[in-house]
Amino acid sequence: MSANRLDELRKEVDQVNLRLLDLINRRGELIKQIGDIKTEQGINVFDPIREREMLDLILKNHDGHFEYSTIEHLFKEIFKAAKELIEEDQLNALLVSRQKKPTDTVVNIGENIQIGNGHREFVFGRAQWNPMNKWMRWLKRLKRRVKLITRRCI
Repeated sequence: MSANRLDELRKEVDQVNLRLLDLINRRGELIKQIGDIKTEQGINVFDPIREREMLDLILKNHDGHFEYSTIEHLFKEIFKAAKELIEEDQLNALLVSRQKKPTDTVVNIGENIQIGNGHREFVFGRAQWNPMNKWMRWLKRLKRRVKLITRRCI
């Protein structure tokens, strides 16, 4: 093989790599749009059924030099990167919304009561978990155990 032919093939591989990069970037744009729609609709980002359908379609149409397992592995990595891209996008949106829009953390209770608006409000009622309740339950159990021990000793 001549040096010229080797250089030509390498240049062509470089062009293919750049086309792949463009396609991966375009896929990322589409995935971000899909992620936005899923977030709006409250749909889970990861859909294993859809991922399996895409892999099946890819493997069904694969007719190249690479093993099927290699192609499957490559696309699973692409899918994983896409999922991380959506999750990172959602996390960044959350952080930005908390920095720029503190009203997102305000909770309206009733007609005229807001919690999280910077004013002190008191909420009364039975708490699901209260450290004092836990402490009192522990003391009652201890008291019962002490009674049992003293009865056995007498």
